[in-house]
Amino acid sequence: MSQPQVLALHAVPSTPVRATRLALRSPMEMQLQLPSLLGLSLERDVILDQFLSYISIDLKPASFDVQTSHYHFTQGKAGRHRAHYQLKIDEQYLAEVQLTRNRPFSDAELSWLEQALAYLLVPWRHACAYAQMQDLALQDSLTGIGNRRALRQQGERLLKTAHRHGRPCSLLLIDIDHFKRINDEHGHERGDQALQLIARCLDQGLRSSDLLGRWGGEEFVALLPDTHLPGARIVAERLRQAIAELPLGELKITVSMGLATLIASEDLDNLIKRADHMLYRAKGEGRDRVCTDTREA
Repeated sequence: MSQPQVLALHAVPSTPVRATRLALRSPMEMQLQLPSLLGLSLERDVILDQFLSYISIDLKPASFDVQTSHYHFTQGKAGRHRAHYQLKIDEQYLAEVQLTRNRPFSDAELSWLEQALAYLLVPWRHACAYAQMQDLALQDSLTGIGNRRALRQQGERLLKTAHRHGRPCSLLLIDIDHFKRINDEHGHERGDQALQLIARCLDQGLRSSDLLGRWGGEEFVALLPDTHLPGARIVAERLRQAIAELPLGELKITVSMGLATLIASEDLDNLIKRADHMLYRAKGEGRDRVCTDTREA
């Protein structure tokens, strides 16, 4: 098994540094202090905050930046001189790390920093694995969008923000029409394909700030922050029409939707309940339509 690697992409003194007496903590101190400090949490932000607090005493960086393909942590304003590293374990890429400051880094400081980064590697890998597990726990395995648990967690936070700042928020409850018939007549594989295509269509038709998830079975929920009722109606009709035009061969897929807009002091359960009443009405009126609860905050 290969050893953890801290690869210096750009970590040399930017200009000649005068010989100075550096009061860097010793490797023994670092070995006693840093692993236990970094082992206090599995949250990436917490680990990086702890690491930055530790190294800042000695290096006093102007900025600290850690980036992966799915995560970015940054603090401070960039300085003129930088030390840039790539972190790997067993050829597994973990992150790009960059520190900057206005005063050049000395050889002794860079050596000390590389020792510190070596202690970050394993806790950081564990934190990334934990984050991935959390993401999977909140993801619907068939469609790749959020599941019911994700909708509850993120939706409740979204509604609290809307209430706190007095902002509008609308909710769409979307149900595939005659989905049981699709499974019975065309097979569950075809039904799964329909669910995947509809999820993709909904995702592409919503803003990045909107929250989309599979509520269960053939039902989806879309939360639209900062969206009043008239705007939400436009979004709903656009999505309904886009789904009706999906390329599913001999299958003709339509959806019914219930729409409700957040009212004062309302929680997620009640908002969904009102949208569900409108969905029931849309089904009763012939399907392939949007019915709206007209109450507004």
